[in-house]
Amino acid sequence: MTYQPAENDLRYGAGPKIPQQTRTAHGRRFGTTAELYDAVRPGYPADAIDAVLTEAADRQFDVCDLGAGTGLLSRDLLLDDRVAELTAVDPDEQLLARNPAQVRVGTAEAIPLPDASVDLVTASQAWHWFDPQAAGAEIARVLRPGGRLAILNNQLDVRIPWVLRLARIMHAGDVYRPGWQPHLGHGFTTEPTQEHLFTTPVTIDTVVKLAATRSYWLRSNERTRSRVEANIRDYLAHEAGFDTTGTFELPYLCLVSISRLPTAD
Repeated sequence: MTYQPAENDLRYGAGPKIPQQTRTAHGRRFGTTAELYDAVRPGYPADAIDAVLTEAADRQFDVCDLGAGTGLLSRDLLLDDRVAELTAVDPDEQLLARNPAQVRVGTAEAIPLPDASVDLVTASQAWHWFDPQAAGAEIARVLRPGGRLAILNNQLDVRIPWVLRLARIMHAGDVYRPGWQPHLGHGFTTEPTQEHLFTTPVTIDTVVKLAATRSYWLRSNERTRSRVEANIRDYLAHEAGFDTTGTFELPYLCLVSISRLPTAD
């Protein structure tokens, strides 16, 4: 799709904004809900995975999945014949315990891999936890010449009015504007951002559990959590009109941004 929102479109921010000093502490909160996160967060659409690996038709890639968590992306990469070796990196050992790849504890700002050791770095649902300048330098260090960085972000498709309202009730945070691109420097050039639409089947209970995996919920007290849950249930059942026990499709937008380093001279 080529939808481009207006600059003053209030459905979108510039992506999640997290102060640098709180990135590590908040990022590690997810380990306490690793099982739930793995169960209710959606995976990535097949066409998005294909876009990330499209240049590997005649060879295999060595890949670093950065901020890999429980392995929602790692699993798909491991199943693809275009991936030779996959290393999953994350600061949270609890999340990595569920990741089926070869794992290393580390951060985007200090990647525990040698120089020029991989062809592709992926970062899914993770870029907003990174210091972009420090991470960009480290990613450039571990990539081989001509190597690529693929940033994937699943977000609720807030172009749909009822989904926009739900996102606000869930405190889903700022979402990336379609067309968003990272500011990397370090010799990277970035391709136009791709958009991949998909839906995932949920119940109202599932949506509450989904909210419980978000950073707003994890840092809130029980009173706030109870209010958010009540608001979600009331909105979906009475305003949006979904059956309290039935299944419905929750629309998502997957943004894929691919950047590459120059090839060797």
